[in-house]
Amino acid sequence: MLNLRNPSPQRIVVLGGGTAGWFAAIALRRIFSPNVEIKVIESSTIGIVGVGEGGLLNFIGALNHNNIDVNEFVRETGAAWKWGFSYEGWRTGKEDDRFFHLFASQETPVSRWHERGTWPYLSAMVSQNVDLDNYVQASKLIKSNATQAQAAALVDAQNAGIIPSFHFDSYKLATYLKKVALSRGVTHLDAVVDEVVFDEKGFARELRTADERITLDFLIDASGLSRKVIGRKGMESEWVSFKDYLLMDSAIPFYMPHPQQNPMLVTRAITMNAGWMWQIPLIERVGAGYVFSSKHITEEEAVKEVEQRLGYAIKPHKTLRFDPGCHKEVWKNNVMALGLSSGFVEPLEATSIGQMLEQLLSFERVVVSSQGVVSDSAIREFNEGNLQSWIGIRDFLRMHYDCARNDTPLWQDVAKSPYPESYRALREVWQERMPRMVDVENYAINHWRGIFHPINWMFVAAPLGVLPASAGEMDLRLLTPEKRAEALRYAQEMKK
Repeated sequence: MLNLRNPSPQRIVVLGGGTAGWFAAIALRRIFSPNVEIKVIESSTIGIVGVGEGGLLNFIGALNHNNIDVNEFVRETGAAWKWGFSYEGWRTGKEDDRFFHLFASQETPVSRWHERGTWPYLSAMVSQNVDLDNYVQASKLIKSNATQAQAAALVDAQNAGIIPSFHFDSYKLATYLKKVALSRGVTHLDAVVDEVVFDEKGFARELRTADERITLDFLIDASGLSRKVIGRKGMESEWVSFKDYLLMDSAIPFYMPHPQQNPMLVTRAITMNAGWMWQIPLIERVGAGYVFSSKHITEEEAVKEVEQRLGYAIKPHKTLRFDPGCHKEVWKNNVMALGLSSGFVEPLEATSIGQMLEQLLSFERVVVSSQGVVSDSAIREFNEGNLQSWIGIRDFLRMHYDCARNDTPLWQDVAKSPYPESYRALREVWQERMPRMVDVENYAINHWRGIFHPINWMFVAAPLGVLPASAGEMDLRLLTPEKRAEALRYAQEMKK
């Protein structure tokens, strides 16, 4: 049992700053009473991972939940609109090969017509090979490279058809979140933690720096890829690797100028010989990087390929190495790993921040509903829910590699890589019919929320051929002749 009920906790420590650490501090300050100290310990000598990041569908909701003014956030961080992803070259490797995964709203006429587990308008569009982004009003502005002001006007008019999110600079975001946290009473220490001291029951009780010993009652491990606590001695946790299914294990970040007049309203994911290149459009520049398999290309070759593709030299940042996967247990006794310290996969679909926010929200639910007295079974169920959420992310990303490109050794190996059993089961039924909530709801167990809706899966599955036209035709057979005709009429309208 874990007891965080007042007056028991005196100090909760967040080890590490960055997006995860400061978001956690803000949430903890809101959850716990003022007499509980919330303290962030980070070192200014340790940098922040990333040259640009993006939120998912849950990002603005997280800002609102933590009483962070969205307009202030945009001003302080220079954030740019993000409405989804542009996938380029994933089928043929050619420049004209492009499809979109947009953050489609569930409140459009298309998504509100939901019958017998499926969405007839979407079924009709798939049956007629119509690009799904056509029904989203926001796609017109994406394709015309609209300005940020034009995008804001469409969002304000509430007819964009999308759930908006943002692109932002990692450093500016962390700086802003730190400012918010400190203004709300969070304390801060700039130091390197040399040792974590545990008691005889395996609870973390003290952090030691060169100058101080800091006692604590609960510890958030937001130490990033260094993973200072969870997974180390005294806090052993099995690492669940996804490397058999997701082959990318390295990334070289860099900055680049905007390729178009205005910042694009989507993150670009452009296939390369040994992986893919992300381009995250910020206001002043683009945060970019090459995600690759170290078995198929060296760092030097990767930089050269990027420069040949862009037509100019780049200044690469430090290469990131990672084993895609997550810890099986991220919450042990009075320690919880959050953000990169809990798990990491390649930045495809920007799942790191999205998963971190879901984990933080579920942690809040458990602590608040338990009134601070948390049972071992609640912690076990939390860990099970977290792991299952990561498995959902793994399968969603694996679907992106269920693609036709096979013109280089990397893409040939991608084509031969196995399917996780859970994704294979989805793929099997989606060859026959459209995705349904029942297919993906098991990725969100024990009161966790799912990150990706069935419509998100459709946006990727249909253009890759995982969801063939015949699957849409199958679902139309469930409808009356009149309803089927209406759905097909709409599909033809979207095709025009």
